[in-house]
Amino acid sequence: METQNKTGQAPDVYEESEVTLAPLADRTVAILGYGNQGRAQALNLRDSGVAVVVGARPDGRGHARAVADGFAPVSLQKAAAQGDVVMVLLPDEVQGPAWRDWLAAGMKPAAALGFSHGFAIAFDQIAPPDGATCFLVAPKGQGDMLREAFAKGGGLPGMLAVTDTSPDGTWDLAAAYAKAIGCLKGGGFRTTFREECIADQFGEQAVLCGGLIELLRAAYDTLVSRGYSKDNAYFECVHEVKLIADLLHRHGLDGMRRMISPTAAYGGLTRGPRLVDDGLRDRMSTILDEIESGDFAAEFLADASSADPSGASLAAREAASDFTATGRGLRKRLDALGLDDTNPSGGTR
Repeated sequence: METQNKTGQAPDVYEESEVTLAPLADRTVAILGYGNQGRAQALNLRDSGVAVVVGARPDGRGHARAVADGFAPVSLQKAAAQGDVVMVLLPDEVQGPAWRDWLAAGMKPAAALGFSHGFAIAFDQIAPPDGATCFLVAPKGQGDMLREAFAKGGGLPGMLAVTDTSPDGTWDLAAAYAKAIGCLKGGGFRTTFREECIADQFGEQAVLCGGLIELLRAAYDTLVSRGYSKDNAYFECVHEVKLIADLLHRHGLDGMRRMISPTAAYGGLTRGPRLVDDGLRDRMSTILDEIESGDFAAEFLADASSADPSGASLAAREAASDFTATGRGLRKRLDALGLDDTNPSGGTR
């Protein structure tokens, strides 16, 4: 029976103290892929007393790392065949072909199918049969962060979803899995595969991995083009981002404003809106349109399957840039000093 709140409905937010691991009892979880998330989830499951089998390519880096972590990894196909819960933690572009080529036919008939990103379900790369148990547990953080927090007795919040035709008990299984990997600290928030995927991609493209990086690069270039030193430009425009991000994370926007200097606060409040104007919001809306329509997914999958993927060449060009080289040199100096990069200091005090 599904966990219910006082209204008789499954809760919008799952609290760790209210969730039991019982749905995972006597079940083996197959972790397909021993990358960033795969490793963290496998280790956390094992520490939670859940039986785990790791599937990894014999010639891949994950295989050797799984052995070093005390697992006896098997092929992806063998792991899938052994799992009562099969967690698909392979790269997004690999999941669809894997499903069509061997995964769909290789799972136990009653096995549950799990994901940590909604891409394959949201964009029809994988279509589980009606009535199949299928859920999403998406930690709100990188795998290394999840593992580190769990090992210290903590964890991260998570996003949880199930497919529309999943049977009764799937929400409880998702919540149990989330608890077992340390993904209910701060709550497990109900969502859908599509909402999680679209919001995640938009955040990556508009802010985290796209918009923010280009803003930093443009600021750096502006200072350097006016004759300011590269090191100074990098420190001011890039290095100190973590300081502000940490203040935002810990104290919120209003708290951050109170904790920085009046000069920084006034400058940000008056100049920031001149940069992020209605034109930028319109371009963000266009990016969201491309994600919602599936155009971005199609573009990404086509590029990933290309003999000469543009993503790889763009990353190589960025790695060779003056902007990246400046940061690389400064990090060497900071590493040599043994400075803890989790406790930066800077001029926006």
